[in-house]
Amino acid sequence: MALIDPGVVRVAPAETGGERTELRGLPAVMANAERLTADLEIHAVAADGPFVGGDRFAVRFTFDQTHRPTGRRAEATKVCLYTVAGGAIVREEVSYFDPPAEPR
Repeated sequence: MALIDPGVVRVAPAETGGERTELRGLPAVMANAERLTADLEIHAVAADGPFVGGDRFAVRFTFDQTHRPTGRRAEATKVCLYTVAGGAIVREEVSYFDPPAEPR
C-alpha cells in the first residue's frame, strides 16, 4: 500500500451515523472496511475516474453486492475524494449515493 500514507485520514459520515468522525491511520481504515463488508458478498466493482484537480482527485465506485443475512442484492454507489501529499494519499472523504449496508 505504498500509495497510501500510513497516517491517512478517512471521513465518511454515512458510516458513523452522520457524525464527521475521522478515522486516523491505515489500520483503523482497514478495520472499518472489514467491518463494513463482513456481511457482504461483492460480485463486481466498477470505478469511474480518476477525476483530477490539483492535489486532489475523485473516483466514483459502484458495487454489485449481496447482503448475506437477508439475501438482498443491490448496487451501492459512493464517491471518494482523495487528497495527495508527498506522492501518497493522505485523506479520503467519502460520500454515498446509497447508504452502506448495516453491518451485523
